[in-house]
Amino acid sequence: MTDSNDLTGSIDLTGSIDLTGKVCLVTGAASGIGRATARTLADAGASVVAVDVDEPGLKSLDQETTLLGFRHLDVADPDAVRDAVAEVVARAGRIHACLTFAAVVDNWGPPAELDDALWTRVLDVNLRGTTAVCRAAIPSMVAGGSIVTCSSIAGGLKPSPSRAPYTAAKAGIVAHTRDLAVAYGPAGIRVNTIIPGFVDTPMSRKLVRGHEAQAEAEQGRIPLRRLGTAQEVANVARFLVSDASSYVTGAALVVDGGLSLV
Repeated sequence: MTDSNDLTGSIDLTGSIDLTGKVCLVTGAASGIGRATARTLADAGASVVAVDVDEPGLKSLDQETTLLGFRHLDVADPDAVRDAVAEVVARAGRIHACLTFAAVVDNWGPPAELDDALWTRVLDVNLRGTTAVCRAAIPSMVAGGSIVTCSSIAGGLKPSPSRAPYTAAKAGIVAHTRDLAVAYGPAGIRVNTIIPGFVDTPMSRKLVRGHEAQAEAEQGRIPLRRLGTAQEVANVARFLVSDASSYVTGAALVVDGGLSLV
């Protein structure tokens, strides 16, 4: 698996975007795409509240950039989600943007052989966690706002049968995003999803461990012939939060180097 870290931060088409004054809640912010997004929004002037189950990761993020705050949160706990959102609103007055990157994934096996506990945990975090955060944040967006969810090319564009709970959850996120876009567009709330492909993150490195040859072959099929970086996905998230995307809602933006085309 070729390391693409040297590209992180070098490709940035949205550097002029100013998010000063926007309060942004980012889930899954301790690592990977969520971390890159939280840092990118903060660097653009946003007041970012970062949440994750990985508290040490949040603390190190807070040392890297200026955050409005950070909080340990398991998005699979809807009561904890509501409390966290209420705390942000009480502190900042409202939420302008909500970005959901919290996810779990692992190397599994044939769909019919996976146990109920695995299905429940993956759906609870990836799908129900996303919907819980969105539902909690929407009431604070009375003057409009932006929601950015995170799906995957595995969620409909490129089947991954060995990870059926993950693909089901990611497909559900796309459908839910479109429902929210229609339901809350009249209130000025834009809702879009990002569909990453093979991105170099701690999670993807864990997945390919022991499967390096397969990963190299998959990378060789990517039309751009390299992995994506978390920063490249974060740049798209920043665009979707900003006024530069003011007429974009219900979109599923594919960020995969062309992998879903082959």
